[in-house]
This record gives sequence, C-alpha cells and structure tokens, in this order.
Amino acid sequence: MSSHDYNRYRVDVDGGQLSVGVWEPVAAGPGHVPTVCVIHGITSNHLFFAGLVSALPEVRVIGPDLRGRADSRTLPGPFGMAAHARDVRAAIDAFAPEGPVVLVGHSMGGFVAMTLAGMSDEDDTGAEAARRFRGPVLIDGGLPLPVGQPTGGDPVDDLNDDDLDTDDLIAAVLGPAAERLSMSFATVEEYLAFFAAHPAFVDGLDTVATESFVYDLAAKDDHSFQPSTSVEAMQSDSADMYTGSAYADALATVMGDKDRQGEVVFLFAERDLVAAEPGLYPPELVEDYAKQWPRLSVIDVQGTNHYDILLTETGIDACADAVVGRLGAAADSAVD
Repeated sequence: MSSHDYNRYRVDVDGGQLSVGVWEPVAAGPGHVPTVCVIHGITSNHLFFAGLVSALPEVRVIGPDLRGRADSRTLPGPFGMAAHARDVRAAIDAFAPEGPVVLVGHSMGGFVAMTLAGMSDEDDTGAEAARRFRGPVLIDGGLPLPVGQPTGGDPVDDLNDDDLDTDDLIAAVLGPAAERLSMSFATVEEYLAFFAAHPAFVDGLDTVATESFVYDLAAKDDHSFQPSTSVEAMQSDSADMYTGSAYADALATVMGDKDRQGEVVFLFAERDLVAAEPGLYPPELVEDYAKQWPRLSVIDVQGTNHYDILLTETGIDACADAVVGRLGAAADSAVD
C-alpha cells in the first residue's frame, strides 16, 4: 500500500498556470499535517523527489514543476530565482496556506528555496516569511557554487563579474545536462538508454528515476521526443543563480540572522553531475562555508553523486533525516 495519495493540480501564476504535484499522507492523523515543499533542479521535475516522499509517510509534500519545465513547460519567462520563488509561494498558498512549510531544494531548487526563504514583498514582511517557511534543507545546491572556466583558465572568483559569459557558466557547471536539451529521441526507450549510459547512473535506473525521465519528455510534431526544459529557461536561470540580486539578497538575509542560519541544513554529495570527484561543492569550499556560517548544519553524504543523492538508500535516508529534523523544529516552534 502506498504511503501517499498523489494528484496533480494547476495553480494560477503570472503568465498562466503552474503544474503542482501533491502527495497527501494516507496515515495522517487529525489536526495539522506537517508539510514540505520540494523544489527540483534546473532540468528536472517534481517526480525526482518520489523516493524522498516515500521516506516521509506522515508528511504532505507539495512539488511544483518550475516554469519552463515538464508540465509547466509552456509557462513563459521571465525566469530567474525570484520568479520561481513567487511561483512556489503560489503553490504553497494553494495547499498549505497556514504553514509552517519546510522548504527542500535540490540543485537549483536550493537556490529557489533560499530565495523564497529570504525574500519579502508588499504583502509579506521578512518576519512573516521566517514564520511560514522553515529550513531550507539544501540538497547539493543552494549555497554559492565555485565556477571554473571550461577553457582551462583560472577559476572565476567574482560571481558578480559583469564579464561572465552565460554560455561559459552553463558549460562549466551543467555540461552534458545542458547539451541534452537540444537532442531529439525517436522513442522513450532511446531516452532511457541515454541515461542508462550516463556515468551518474552506472548502477541502473530505478523506478523513481525512470518515471521522472519519462515524465520529462515532450512529444514533437514529427512524433519524436525532446526533453521538456526550455533552453531559454535554463540559460536565464543558470546566469541568475550566479549574478542575480534576488538570491544574493536572500542569502544575506537568511544567513545573516543567527536564528535563521541555524535552521539551514546543507547536504552535499561526494561526486558531481558526471559522478566525478570532487563533487559540485568541493570539501574545502564546504569547510569555508561552515566557518563563515557556524550555525549552518552540514552533512557530507558519502557514496553519492549529484543525482543519486535523491535515489539511493544512503542519500534518501540522509535527506529524510534532515527534513524530519526541520519538521520537528517547526512543530516545537508552533507549540511555543
């Protein structure tokens, strides 16, 4: 028997409707249902979190498809962390308006989660955001990334450098993930074979990965298939992660507050997007962040790469423990 009932909905946002998957716990008791909002990576979709959902049997999980991806692929720009944060907030308002909601972001989703946690507008003070959104739990994302020049030059030290080229940023960090978006596949099986040969999935594709990848495909007029993420969305979002002000301001807001800094959990994988070492966040960089933000909780998830941190038992257990820890803190705060 499944631990959750799953349905997909549409929520009004700027420019159209956002597709949102919601897992309602079957075993939920009376009263407040603890709620998590999961936010996926730059070329992914909400189904990539299905393994984590199964490890949270009494928790409601809200999972939007970010605009320009999967079932939200027809939503237009502008893209960027602030736009995604507003969309995610609309999803949360629709399904958990009372809060508190623990934000969980994987890869780029961590940047969106941090932006939402730290942003405010005319309808929402920073204090209100702190009450409604807990965490965030950042899974191999959400903290500033090191960026090396793909041409072999010195690493980029200043991510606010106006001379940074978007294509260089994408090539340096996303690599094959970006190349995949321009490819066409004759069949669904051909697309799955592409991932089966990917170094990050050498142990095979489990049910969660397979269903997420199949869901990702969009049919073309010639009956072939193409990954659903729009190139425009990926390019805009990739640049905004490094040079956009909304994320930078939110990071300063959250990490500059000792209490809120203490709510942030950062899990990082041993290996990167192609299962090479070091990971997306080299250990020495993580050590620097731990010194810079001493109340940040850091979890080194050994034996995982950027993708299977959400697919393997080791990765899922670590992520679920982090989420449950934040849910417990949120519940204690609500009682107080």
